[in-house]
Amino acid sequence: MRFVLLRGPRNRNSIAVLHRVLRRPVQSDRAVHGGEDRAVLPGVTVEIAAVPPPDLTERDILAYSFTTIDLDAVIAELKTVREQKPMPLLIAGGAHPSADPEGCLRLGFDLVFVGEAELTLSAFLSAWSQDPRRSALPAGGIVIPDAPYDLDAEPHADADTDEFPFLEISRGCPHACAFCQTPQLFGQRMRFRSPATAAAGVACAVARGHRRIRCLTTDAFSYGGGPPEKVARSLDALTGACRSAGADYLMLGSFPSEVRPERVAPELLEVLARRCANPTVVVGVQSGSDAVLTAMRRGHTVEHSARAVRFIQEAGLVPHVDLLFGFPGETPADRRASLSFADWVLSFPRGCLHLHVYLPLPGTPAWPAAPEEIEPAVVSRLRDLMATGRVDGYWDHHIVQGRRILAQARSGLIARR
Repeated sequence: MRFVLLRGPRNRNSIAVLHRVLRRPVQSDRAVHGGEDRAVLPGVTVEIAAVPPPDLTERDILAYSFTTIDLDAVIAELKTVREQKPMPLLIAGGAHPSADPEGCLRLGFDLVFVGEAELTLSAFLSAWSQDPRRSALPAGGIVIPDAPYDLDAEPHADADTDEFPFLEISRGCPHACAFCQTPQLFGQRMRFRSPATAAAGVACAVARGHRRIRCLTTDAFSYGGGPPEKVARSLDALTGACRSAGADYLMLGSFPSEVRPERVAPELLEVLARRCANPTVVVGVQSGSDAVLTAMRRGHTVEHSARAVRFIQEAGLVPHVDLLFGFPGETPADRRASLSFADWVLSFPRGCLHLHVYLPLPGTPAWPAAPEEIEPAVVSRLRDLMATGRVDGYWDHHIVQGRRILAQARSGLIARR
């Protein structure tokens, strides 16, 4: 029996995580601490493919993990796959299926996995390998985990890992920002991977020639929880363990481990500057208007953001500021305030910007509100900022993608209301 994970433009990390987990669905303490390999399900081959293999049978499984941005491409591909005879079992997971499982069932998926799927997918694969009948699928076609996944139960990589994911040091986010799908996937309670477990995965990566390690977390400056001085000790232990394990080039506080403005403190930046290789700190400012920040449920103010930029600059690091335009309810005056904040950031010798336009995403508190129309003068100003060479982002693509997502919702391709 074959289990095929389809790799797309935005799911490489999640595919790498699942590939490792599914090749070894039976866990053991020895594997976590570098002992013998875990048992592989007999008769099951786990593969990664860029396109659906044409020779799958009805016993085989074709698995999609995708975002809302990928929906058009997934729909087009499903049409072709569903014409195959015999047709494999079609399952879906990831950000979009977790936010709109009913819509994905309408699209033709046989089963949708909501949220964290390490345990639920492993259990299903074990059951399906023994009894591959569609009549025995879970009732309702939607699988939801009973409890959060224990991130510290095992390293992010092992001796036989083929594709190395980011070093995930936490999951979950307590803030539930109005534009973000993360709590839908991972919940609002942060869970952490300990320094020892993180270092065990790094050692496996280094043994396979991977010495550049990127950390993955919703907020690098919340690692371990607590006030800045406690987080600084936790980060020092984490980064020290990873460096000792061979991580010559450790990245923290930059993509994909941004920081929240109100959490930025000198003692945290000192650890980052001393232990990590990245000169840039990505900080989620999002808006230069307190009214918009309140509507976004961000939990910080413009003053928090300005203080964070100053701290980063004073630490000798590069502040790379995220700004988001077009959030529902944002006014022209709010956009002018964000542009003023952008100019202020660029007044620093090392200041940089990353620009976004609000995307309506199912499962977020703001859904299905449409983006505010961005006036031509602001579009022109954003283009001028891009021309400075210190500004990046796909904000112009977001404008088109937002319109497409709302059209998909109106046509019924997204069921979430």
